[in-house]
Amino acid sequence: MKFALVTNERKEALPRLQGECLYCASPMLARCGKIRIKHWAHKGTRQCDPWWESETEWHRSWKNKFPDHWQEIVHYAEGGEKHIADVKTQQGWVIEFQHSPIEPEERKAREEFYENLIWVVNGNRRIRDKQQFFKVLGNRSGRWIKDEKYPELQLTLPEGPLLRDWINSKSHVFFDFGEESLWWLMPKSDQSSAFILPVTRVEFIGLHEEDKSTKVDKFESFINKYEINHT
Repeated sequence: MKFALVTNERKEALPRLQGECLYCASPMLARCGKIRIKHWAHKGTRQCDPWWESETEWHRSWKNKFPDHWQEIVHYAEGGEKHIADVKTQQGWVIEFQHSPIEPEERKAREEFYENLIWVVNGNRRIRDKQQFFKVLGNRSGRWIKDEKYPELQLTLPEGPLLRDWINSKSHVFFDFGEESLWWLMPKSDQSSAFILPVTRVEFIGLHEEDKSTKVDKFESFINKYEINHT
């Protein structure tokens, strides 16, 4: 974890610092070695939130694009269940940065728990995912269908393991291949068709920027342009 409570304040890990877990209040030790990024770890091998995964530089880089007070937020359900959200925005969107493989059952459980969930998926975890994804996008031999209302919206039959892994998600999925644009897999996609749109990472971050002067949900306004029915 990036944060722990130190004398009731959220603090990042520093050498010899001790704190308490934001989730379970157990003792935490600061790990500040030269190989892994600085982080907090439970004493022993305890991992209190089963949905939490070890952070990579990719995770930390994404989280740092948002305010500290949005990061690692304990989110509670009405029944008392709780989990640590990677980022929870001013407008209540939870952004989860997914690097490791995730089972369909857990993905569905997270999407039900975090009602307003956005996935950002590391598209470079498996060697061939990026190549296969762009091969599908570049194959225009009868697979591309232009939407009449939004010509830039493209529909294609889903192929390749990355799309197959995420095509059933009912949340917004953004694939990150380390380039200027993320690729948005819209939640209305299904096994027969995938709605995909490039969104620059600058635009994606800007849609969630903190703005205390307005209550407008910029991301909600953005996605509403594309939440259209299809046959």
